[in-house]
Amino acid sequence: MNRTSIDGKLTQDIMLGNLMEGIGIALDVPGDRMFVTDLAGSVYSAKLNGSQKRVLGLRTGESSGVAYAEITSTEE
Repeated sequence: MNRTSIDGKLTQDIMLGNLMEGIGIALDVPGDRMFVTDLAGSVYSAKLNGSQKRVLGLRTGESSGVAYAEITSTEE
């Protein structure tokens, strides 16, 4: 997973490595997290700066995208 500036500079930062072609990303900006899927069907989470990478599902072969939704209880 890479990032680059949109200010015209040709710089690129590798945020997450060792992916089998990252194809899906969802961001939880308030929670400082990203969720990523790759072509092998693996699902990962990490901090937005790329640290603390965790495997949530390894080579499931079924995941091609990812979405993030925060669900809060309406019960009091």
